[in-house]
Amino acid sequence: MRIQITLTPSEGKRIIAKGVKAYPLVRQVRKKRKVILKGGTTISAVSEELCGRPMKVSGMITPKGTLTSKFKHESNLPHGLILKGKQMIPLDSAEAWEKEIPYITPEDLVITGANAFDAYGHAVVMAGTYAGGKSLSSFQTMLVEGVPSLIAVGLEKFVPGDLGKVASFAGRKRVDFSYGMSVGLVPIFGKIFTEVEALESLARVKAVVIGKGGIHGAEGSSTLLIEGPRKEVLKIDKIYQKVKGAGLSGEPRNLIPCTRGSRSCRDHIKCVYKQGLRN
Repeated sequence: MRIQITLTPSEGKRIIAKGVKAYPLVRQVRKKRKVILKGGTTISAVSEELCGRPMKVSGMITPKGTLTSKFKHESNLPHGLILKGKQMIPLDSAEAWEKEIPYITPEDLVITGANAFDAYGHAVVMAGTYAGGKSLSSFQTMLVEGVPSLIAVGLEKFVPGDLGKVASFAGRKRVDFSYGMSVGLVPIFGKIFTEVEALESLARVKAVVIGKGGIHGAEGSSTLLIEGPRKEVLKIDKIYQKVKGAGLSGEPRNLIPCTRGSRSCRDHIKCVYKQGLRN
């Protein structure tokens, strides 16, 4: 049996979150070991699936450019989180990361999002603050120590070319001005986990992308064909109907973009809004 579906980016995040929860590696690690979550709208949706709690969103890309949450400092949600059984350990400071990271092992699992990925399996995150913020060094440490990563990223973030080359071309201080904070790119390593992998984790089906984009709210969407035994395909259809119209994960106030003079933009550079050059 075959069905065709179209997922908006927000719906895709929910499918990815459900697929992550069902993914055998995640289920195995959750039983006895630690899962480390690094915030973002996709990982916030993953957190909701795994422990019923959304996460703090910091950076965001809006029609105005690369911004941050205006009220991220006022949010009580964690931007990083360790899950061990029913225990939840928030990671919201460099000190918290430094305290916990020495106890993370290759038997644990990091789940992070990405801002872009390519056909070669490369993925990157954008860094809009000096040295990439509080958690970057900890992520590098986990990579050095051999901790595996799952990169949960929507199909809308697929980019042409080789990100291995693009990353060295970018840099916060290499632009003259930017619409929003200027960003550098930080390569991250792990298994790419998109809506395709999510759907194939949720049922015994094969999923392929046959189209991208749309209008009337379907901008950035992905259209997929799903094939498999009737019972399995109908299982996907039931999940699909549940996520239709889904919004972003997180606190509504936390999803408000920064404006000139807000606390969130103090560490940004090259931003035309911060400099008063554009409205």
